[in-house]
Amino acid sequence: MKLRIRKGLFFWQLIDKSGTAVAKISKKKFIGASKKIYDGKGNLIYTTDIVNLPAKKGTWNYEESRKYVIYKDEKAIATANLHFAINPDRTMLQRLTLRPPLVDRMDVETIYGLLVVERQKNNGVTISQDGVQLGKVTPFFTFKPKYLEYIGQYEVTLWAGIYVLIEYMMHEDDMIFV
Repeated sequence: MKLRIRKGLFFWQLIDKSGTAVAKISKKKFIGASKKIYDGKGNLIYTTDIVNLPAKKGTWNYEESRKYVIYKDEKAIATANLHFAINPDRTMLQRLTLRPPLVDRMDVETIYGLLVVERQKNNGVTISQDGVQLGKVTPFFTFKPKYLEYIGQYEVTLWAGIYVLIEYMMHEDDMIFV
């Protein structure tokens, strides 16, 4: 199934080819990373959040420093672990020395098994399970419409939750100026 992701000011809609919104993502609070995921009828299905873990090292941004979580009824159903780019051709994209490393891969442990989300060189994303590609997201950071394409193996609201985790992943290396 191919869904267009239409981003509004405070929400996203996942729209099928007939133009019907099959899922909606909104902010849980005015500020903060938490999101709510609704089905096409407006029922709250999942929430997502970024969980910062206690520091183990001197640097703030490293593998296992934070996790992304999808909750259903306040119970974690998916947890994502981040893996940062280490090969030279990916880290050469980081032209600023102060910029944090890119998240290259994310392992999402779900109730359905392990999903592997990999960032491509064009800033698109592939989603696979047991070596089989289940979905992909068209490149981020372009002015073209964004699409989530997936095999209909799981419900659309779970895919919306995975999309939120991907949004978190793609913006993990954003610089925050205070």
